[in-house]
Amino acid sequence: MPTIFLQHRVTDYEAWRPVYDKDVERRSAAGLSEIGVFRKAGDENLVLLVWSTENVEDFQAMLTSEELKDKMQEAGVIGEPEIWIGEGM
Repeated sequence: MPTIFLQHRVTDYEAWRPVYDKDVERRSAAGLSEIGVFRKAGDENLVLLVWSTENVEDFQAMLTSEELKDKMQEAGVIGEPEIWIGEGM
């Protein structure tokens, strides 16, 4: 099962987190199961999201939606996310 790692910078983690938490239905509809949300030690506004999925294409479709772009702007995401998709061995 693929694992998705998505890292992005936010202006303020405390403001970002509630917006992220309220958007759970979009992630579920894209087939994502959350593994964890992490902040970099010493840089609390650098966030790493980790999900598992059975369908990477649904995740990629979610990423290109205008609704998600608007939600990320509302949450204070800075720049484009860095994404890494891994396969377990």
